[in-house]
Formats: sequence, C-alpha cells, structure tokens
Amino acid sequence: MAEPVLDSRGVTAVATAVLSWGFLILISRVLVAGHGFNPWVLSFVQMAVGGAAMMVAAGRGPMPLRAFRHPQTWIYGILRVVTAATLTAALAYGTSAEISVMSTLFIPIGILLAWPLFGRRPVATDAFGSVVVLIGVGGVAAGLPGGVFGTAVMLMLISASATALCTAIAEMHPENQGDDRRTRLRLTGAAMLATATVMLVAAAGASHVDPDGFVATHVPLSAVFDPAIWTAGVLVGIALRGPSTYLTFRAIRMVGSENYLMGVAVMPAITLFCESLAAAGGLLPMPSLPAQTLTAGAVGIAGALGIAALRWRARSVQAA
Repeated sequence: MAEPVLDSRGVTAVATAVLSWGFLILISRVLVAGHGFNPWVLSFVQMAVGGAAMMVAAGRGPMPLRAFRHPQTWIYGILRVVTAATLTAALAYGTSAEISVMSTLFIPIGILLAWPLFGRRPVATDAFGSVVVLIGVGGVAAGLPGGVFGTAVMLMLISASATALCTAIAEMHPENQGDDRRTRLRLTGAAMLATATVMLVAAAGASHVDPDGFVATHVPLSAVFDPAIWTAGVLVGIALRGPSTYLTFRAIRMVGSENYLMGVAVMPAITLFCESLAAAGGLLPMPSLPAQTLTAGAVGIAGALGIAALRWRARSVQAA
C-alpha cells in the first residue's frame, strides 16, 4: 500500500469532511437534546437512508456484490453504526463541543492501530502529542455528568475505539484503493444500508420479544415507529450522513487513517461556534462551559494539531 501524503489536496479533503461531520453532530444534538428524539433509532435511520442515498448518487452500474464477500465490509458497517449510535447517545449528556473533544480519544487509538496494521511506527512526537490529547480529554471528562466513569465517557470510549478501527479498515479495504468515485459510493452506501437496517430490525425484534429488557430500555418500539424520528432521520441521512461518510472515505484514502483522525481534532471549535449560533436561534440552551473544560479542550486540540504539524514538517523535509 502506498504511503499516504499529507499535502494541500489532502488537507482540503480532510477539512471538507470535518465541516460536514461538525454540522451533522450539531443537528444531532438539536434533535436529541432539544427535541428528545431517541438517539439509537435516529442513528439507525440516518445510516440506512444515508447509505441508500449514496447508492442512488452513484448512478446506474453494477452492485458491489463482491465487496460483501470481504469480512471488512461487514465489520466496517457494524462499527460505523456503533460509532454513530454511541456518539449520538452521548450528545444527551454533554454539549457538541464537549462530545467532540471526547471523540479525540480516537487519535491515540488510531496511532497505535496504524503501527501493527500498516507498519507506520509512531515517533516520539506522536507519543507526546497523544499524552497531551489524553490530558485534555480527561479534563473534559471530569466535567461531564458522572465524571470519568459516567455514561457519556463510556459511550465515547466505545465510539472512539470503533471510529479508529473502522477508519483503519476503510484504508485497508480492497474496494477503497482506486479512484473510482462511483465504486466507493456504492460500497460505502451498501455497507451502511445493510448493517443499519439489520441492526434496527434486530433491536425492534428484541424490544418486541422482551419489552422490559435491556434493548427495549434504549430502543423502545414507540421510538422505532415514531414518524417524527423517521422524518428527521431521512432528511439528515440524505443531506449529511451519506455525504459525510463518503467524504471521510475519500480523505482517508488521500492522507491515511491517523492523519485524518488528527484533522478531526479541530471539530470541537467548529461545533462550539455552531452550537452558539443554534442557541441564539432558540434551538438549544446557550453552551456555558466552565474554564476547566475550555482549558482542557484547548489542550487536547493543541496536542492533536501539534502531531499533525510535526508530521507535515517532517514529510516536507523528506520531500525537499
């Protein structure tokens, strides 16, 4: 596999993907915290509809049936759904900016995964930057409900681990190595549609069989059949979920998984600004973050950006 290049085109691709995800997180926060929508059903519908929209956008052509013979396709799809659902659920416990900072947990995880999977051994600056990221994340986690052992932190630990792993799988996937945009759209869309649909049906079935069980507590049948959630899920899936996932695939192929994950570190600043605008419009409470959280978040972002800047400088020196 060719070594990813962190050049201006790659940075643009990452920036586009990050902006798209920032808007998606903000809108999900409005729907979950502002309107009380069930985050799990909302995520399943978003993923399924977003996947279908991507397949339609790819236009006429052969279905990527061979891709479904690859275990990576199914693993990627499952992890994407888990990532989306746990992150959306966490938005009920913290602001978009706080949850975005927590999501940077996937940076040190992604750096570690890139070592055995791609032979990209982390250097001293990666290790130092990862420690800085973890310090920032820990500071933000301490200010969330329940502290570092609260529900929000547990959800984001699952989300970040799944994000890092599925990002690496996307880079490795045999069908993501070429430049055919339509093939990538069909592959990503099919994986999202199939896995999200299966997981939604399975959750609904479990809730029906055991209405007082664990699954029904988080995915009640009333939410599965709520037309408002379906309407919101369809709209967000078409407008943001599908495009965001495709843009992520493209950025990963251009810059590599761990460099993409570091680019996502700027998302807290984007989501904080956007959430403030949403609050001014009466869609959310105005975010009021304590100085400790703001400082910790800034530390985490600085650590991630520092890793990216040092890597860019090192590759620029090598290319000279």
